[in-house]
Amino acid sequence: MPIHDVEQITRSFYETLRREVVKGNPYLDQNEQKALQSHYPVMVNPARYPPELAATIYVSRRQHSVQAILDVPRSIVFDAGCGYGSESFLFAKLGATVLSVDRSFEQIAIARKRLRYYEELFEQKLDIHFVTADLNEYIPEMAELSLTWLASVLAAIRDQEAFLARVYQATRPEGRVILTDMNLWNPLFLVKEWGRRRRNQMDSPEFARSADFLAMVRRKGRKGARFFPSAHGAMIDDVQFFTPVTLSQLLRTVGFCQVTSTYSGFLPPPLFSPIGLMLERSLDKVPILRGMGYFYLVSGQK
Repeated sequence: MPIHDVEQITRSFYETLRREVVKGNPYLDQNEQKALQSHYPVMVNPARYPPELAATIYVSRRQHSVQAILDVPRSIVFDAGCGYGSESFLFAKLGATVLSVDRSFEQIAIARKRLRYYEELFEQKLDIHFVTADLNEYIPEMAELSLTWLASVLAAIRDQEAFLARVYQATRPEGRVILTDMNLWNPLFLVKEWGRRRRNQMDSPEFARSADFLAMVRRKGRKGARFFPSAHGAMIDDVQFFTPVTLSQLLRTVGFCQVTSTYSGFLPPPLFSPIGLMLERSLDKVPILRGMGYFYLVSGQK
């Protein structure tokens, strides 16, 4: 399918999702709707986040998965860390069987309620299997995966190589894994993450002793995310973010090949403005800046 068709499919779903988030889903109660809205602050604050720019960034981060599903008849998709299930509805609408897994019982419960809304809207049965499980130990229940989708998930996995190895074993030949998250090569995100960790050191002496920001950036001596108790009883996260280079290396280590990277969000949400869409499209064409997009998308093939 031509890429412009894929863009249109993805953009159309984004608009459908935005209407549900902003105007409401009749199958969710007030608290559930508020929880869904809190997950999509960009959608509910158009004055701060211009809708056209937000849609463009959303599409750029998901159109590759849409293309991968359309390229493979009878796709089986693993939506790892599916949250409230939004991308699962998109993937299933395309005809895929979707294994949707998240550790949050509350989010999976809302996703199951949302399923009825999307089946009625699309006028089709959506083949989605929702599972509540911890990805740190989870082994995919379906074999012959054609695509695994990880959106802002891998950074919080304790043993990232072991998890991706399980994904690799469950993936069919020529199947793909696609990951997207914030990019440590982006100076604004790098500074933001450094500041967050500095503040957390005051709440957790153990974190302060063990945290090594540069080791995290380089992924040196690290297996994945770590968690430490704070003085207030909550857990402080030492999540393992990636640059496209360190993530590409990890994918190759577990066996994936044909690893490629793309970028988007050259202006992060706090800097969105009416002229942002023009800047987004312009900066994407500058080679020296392209690799510093706020979000990366890294893809690998078995």
